[in-house]
Amino acid sequence: MTPADTEAIAEAYAERRERDWNDFVNGSGPLADWWALWDERSFGWRVPIEFLQPVGLESPDTFANLEPVLDVLRGIPEVDLVPTEWLHTTWVRCGFLMSTDIMWSQVESFYVNAAPRLRRIEPFDVTLKGISVADGERIYLGVEDGGVYREARRLAKLGVPKVWDVLKDDPLIDADGNDSFVPVVDIGYFTGKGDRAKIAAALEPFRDLEVGTISLTHVKLARLPILPHSHYETIDVVAEIPMLGAAHRGGYHN
Repeated sequence: MTPADTEAIAEAYAERRERDWNDFVNGSGPLADWWALWDERSFGWRVPIEFLQPVGLESPDTFANLEPVLDVLRGIPEVDLVPTEWLHTTWVRCGFLMSTDIMWSQVESFYVNAAPRLRRIEPFDVTLKGISVADGERIYLGVEDGGVYREARRLAKLGVPKVWDVLKDDPLIDADGNDSFVPVVDIGYFTGKGDRAKIAAALEPFRDLEVGTISLTHVKLARLPILPHSHYETIDVVAEIPMLGAAHRGGYHN
């Protein structure tokens, strides 16, 4: 990917954050209750299996620069803040552990089938910058990845039948296979209380916040053991796939 391509992707990501922000501040009505919505979307608190990057576990010190915005949001009833160790960016949600979707015995096959393709990705850096609000439901931090996660999604789709099934109807992928996926890290969820004007005023000074850069060497598959009474249980990384780039041709790799 050329520097021009990377710059164009960064501009597209910034435009997405701006659109999301404008949609939020110009919206009306009560705030969403994220965890009530999750109850519905997760089929009654079923556990999701995801390809994700657990950046809060991998580089917790990077998020010290997030403290100014967290200090403003901490304790207000409108927002449920995400703890550092749970911060992550999901690039494919494979599905949920239940008999009609994913059986636990299948999960190993996701790793086995994805690994030969995902190893081809070169290790890369992500820069965390920009605060916005998605879908009027959650506050997020932007992730500048140069489009690598779009390529990871393409490779995983080719290797893993379940990912193919999930992404074949993904509205972010057009008929020509172009993917408009934008990675983000959720830092807070709305509770359904309070009003959007208060949140908009609190976030406005931090919209261009730069948090830091993290160097990545592995992509990961994990389960998120979210419980009704404990939303932020430790992310359970079940597989790590090294990104080897051209070195993936060097023989057998675990």
